[in-house]
Amino acid sequence: MSEITVERAVKRSAPVAMQAPGSMFLAVMAGVWGAFVALLAASPATLDDAYDWLRELPLVWEALMWLLTLPWTVAYLVYETGWEHWVRVVIVAVIATVHLGICAPRVPRARDAV
Repeated sequence: MSEITVERAVKRSAPVAMQAPGSMFLAVMAGVWGAFVALLAASPATLDDAYDWLRELPLVWEALMWLLTLPWTVAYLVYETGWEHWVRVVIVAVIATVHLGICAPRVPRARDAV
């Protein structure tokens, strides 16, 4: 008599994709950049008013707001320069890309066992 070995197929469930920590923050930042670009294209006067409001704040509040809105404020200042239009658009795109790259969630590094 011969023996037949039958391997039992172990049913493995596919791993469930989990949202990476920080994904929501990245989505919010991308949304703010989207709103900024939309305002820049559709209503630059609104951004002018926002910048004027920022400049009229008391010094401490102005410094705090500059810190909180730095990428968007710098992008606005770049866009308001007298440079060629394509140069301004490229620089604003680079600022947005770098900022979103910084905000992107990272995979935690495995710690080396010592």
